[in-house]
Amino acid sequence: MATITKQTPWEIQKSVVFAIFVRELKTRFGQFQLGYLWAILEPLSMIVILSAVRTLFGTSDIAGLSFPVFFAAGILTYLLFNHVLMSALSAVESTLALFNYQRVKPIDVVIARALLELLIAVGTSLVIFPGLYLIGFTFSWNHTLQAVLILTLLFVMSLGLGLILSVIGPLWQETKKIIPVVIRPLFFISGIFFSANMLPEGLRGIALINPLLNFTELMRGAMFTEYQSHEGSLFYVLCWAVGSLLTGLCLYRIFRVRIVTSGSIR
Repeated sequence: MATITKQTPWEIQKSVVFAIFVRELKTRFGQFQLGYLWAILEPLSMIVILSAVRTLFGTSDIAGLSFPVFFAAGILTYLLFNHVLMSALSAVESTLALFNYQRVKPIDVVIARALLELLIAVGTSLVIFPGLYLIGFTFSWNHTLQAVLILTLLFVMSLGLGLILSVIGPLWQETKKIIPVVIRPLFFISGIFFSANMLPEGLRGIALINPLLNFTELMRGAMFTEYQSHEGSLFYVLCWAVGSLLTGLCLYRIFRVRIVTSGSIR
């Protein structure tokens, strides 16, 4: 008789996360004729629209960068954050049937969806930035390891906040109305259209309370040697990343059973 190899908890979770990742990948793009091109079309369309608007006001660089490159870095940073949070908000309720399998846990779904968004963001960047360079919007690459560090911290913070939302969402239904309203203004105040050093000094300190603006500043500085604004704080975003992840894990630990049994947070 064939023997079944005993798996460690880590091996079980790794297998489950991978299986859910493949499932989410097929669900996300498999039903569309353009397939994976949709991952590129969303940020690309936003870059084109913002660049067209910018052209109406002149074609000068922004903080040392050509404006399509400037917009691309900000948009891709924001979209990773936004998509991880929005996918985590409905992660539990949209996959309740999976929890009939004992090995599948809510946190596995959140992690798989977050990893998918990270893969999409990295893959899209590897297409868009070389494409912009080839059509004439040149730039000099700065520091790969620093860019990877900033991306990792952004992913960790997004995952932590996503875990928080994955817990609160099923227990407090109003969250699904409130969170999109809260996140939407971040598109306008997170440095997609401007650099922090363009703000008046009194307003700059208030704006930099927003961790996403810090991430956008740090990401542009890590990616491009031409970028002239260096207002982001690495320590600040590190605190946000660690704090968000720890808070998310603690909330998940407390409510992990209740969120799959339609319990109430009240």
